[in-house]
Amino acid sequence: MAAGILLASVPFVASWSPNPKSVTITIVDVAKIPAGGSKLIVSRGMPIMIYKPDQETANYLVSLNTVANGPNYTLENMPEYFIYIALSTHLGCMLKPAEAYGYNGLIDPCHRGFWDVSGRLIPSAHAGEGLENLTKYNGFRKHTDTELWFQQ
Repeated sequence: MAAGILLASVPFVASWSPNPKSVTITIVDVAKIPAGGSKLIVSRGMPIMIYKPDQETANYLVSLNTVANGPNYTLENMPEYFIYIALSTHLGCMLKPAEAYGYNGLIDPCHRGFWDVSGRLIPSAHAGEGLENLTKYNGFRKHTDTELWFQQ
């Protein structure tokens, strides 16, 4: 009888595993993103920006430490790339690359919020209260030194 219960439970327990066809990933080869360039993908229904700073951008980001919401960067602690949700932290409008208010970065065309390419808010360059740094996106896995896997 115990063997019958065990055999009957195998299909039930197996049904708990996700269907492999339902899990899809987007593979991003960050080696193909040029220094100073970016790639926009969709992961879990959200626009995700992957930005890879070059030396000029790294210097620029360090120079913004006094006007940007932290974290502060140095050339020694500059991330290899920045990954964040490319939506305004106010009402979720899609951000656009822009040069505005004397800065280079991302602008919320709906509410005039402005962020540098690392995702830090530039408080002096936006129209109102309530904006924050862009949300860092952690829904990926570093598969190799050059491949990031994003679940869909």
